[in-house]
Amino acid sequence: MKVELPWGHERLQLELPETWEVVLPKRREVPRVPPDQLEVVQRALHEPADMPPLRALDLRGKKVVVIVDDNTRPTPTSRFFHLLLDELEEAGAETGRTTVITALGIHTPMTEEEMAAKIGAENLKRVRWVNHQAFDPAELVQVGITSRGNPMVVNRRVAEADFVISVGMIEPHLWAGFGGGLKNIFPGVAGAEAIGQHHNLIAEPPYAYNRVGWPPEHNSFRQDLEEIGGMLRAPVFILNVVIDHKQNILAAFAGDPIAAHRQGIAFNNAIAGLEMKEKVDGVITCSYPMDINFKQSMKGVGNVLPALRPGGVVMAFLRAERGIDDITLPEKSAPLWLVKWILRFMGPGKVMGFLDRVKKGLNVEERFLTYYSMQLIREHDLFFYVPTLSEEEVKKLGFFVQCSSPQEVVARGAKKLGKRAKIAVFPEGGATFPLLQETDG
Repeated sequence: MKVELPWGHERLQLELPETWEVVLPKRREVPRVPPDQLEVVQRALHEPADMPPLRALDLRGKKVVVIVDDNTRPTPTSRFFHLLLDELEEAGAETGRTTVITALGIHTPMTEEEMAAKIGAENLKRVRWVNHQAFDPAELVQVGITSRGNPMVVNRRVAEADFVISVGMIEPHLWAGFGGGLKNIFPGVAGAEAIGQHHNLIAEPPYAYNRVGWPPEHNSFRQDLEEIGGMLRAPVFILNVVIDHKQNILAAFAGDPIAAHRQGIAFNNAIAGLEMKEKVDGVITCSYPMDINFKQSMKGVGNVLPALRPGGVVMAFLRAERGIDDITLPEKSAPLWLVKWILRFMGPGKVMGFLDRVKKGLNVEERFLTYYSMQLIREHDLFFYVPTLSEEEVKKLGFFVQCSSPQEVVARGAKKLGKRAKIAVFPEGGATFPLLQETDG
């Protein structure tokens, strides 16, 4: 059987074993670009979920804080941010006294030029803005402790605000199930140590290190972060969009951070969730449209993992146009076969302890991404085609087998799986995820 995968302006041609049972999961709905994308945002602001429209509020003299996701997210905020500011002015808020805070988490602070690109240069002139400081105790305050014992430490300006607005996007997310909602607040404007403690949830039983597409009611990571909403003294209003790979706005959701976010998840499930009856032995996945660098291209792997049975094989084709880009590589890594043997011997519950012994000094993001790759190594065989990575870079990453050609990926997968395997193909793995009937999503 032949299959094609998108590859820039070209297509990759793959020849699969005729004895394989090949599954091609389908969307529930084909995403369509609305004729007037700004009208979609405007309508969401005028008809929010479970909250009054902003223009119906009295925000005169109130301290208003707007949190926007940073430039690691492709939210096209600059195109619609003026609509939000106009709504605030209608409510009596002084936009010159409104503070915009970047939801950096522990990411690199944004420059003024980057911020102007993010929300629009003219919009930036209408507000005050600051970068979140996750490592500065003077900029942070604890507002509570979650039911799971995790401290909620957030930006002081957010804790002291009279009204908070969170602007971002809803898409499949590695641990939160989906981005958006209250995630911009925690971990977006949280303290670094609190972020680390919250992230430990993925290293606790049942050791679910990949939660892409998980519904909130089944996801302790999402449930924990959402408790921040009941700890702030200010109401929180969200404006979240769903976009396609060209940054077209497909839908917008505004209002209550839980109710509006759930509407956005339902929309994501319809346009990006691919229905499957059961899990499979192996997946063929492509990074498209998340092709910019290796970190983004890995979404094509993470998004489709829920389709795999334990021990399943990943055959991935990652374009990664900028190669390794901003990933900090270790000086050296142990041979993959040895790491796999050690991790499989110790089991999922001891991976984090092993990591902390052998990889000291990692920051929060590095620690949990390394944990993620270790769990991948332990559970799956991974055969990748990433032509932009050098042999040395692959060796230092140390968690997959690099193949010299697309067809070699298939050949290695076939050798591992045998002749009678069931395979699912995800040509747009970077933007889609499986919805399994056997687990109800």
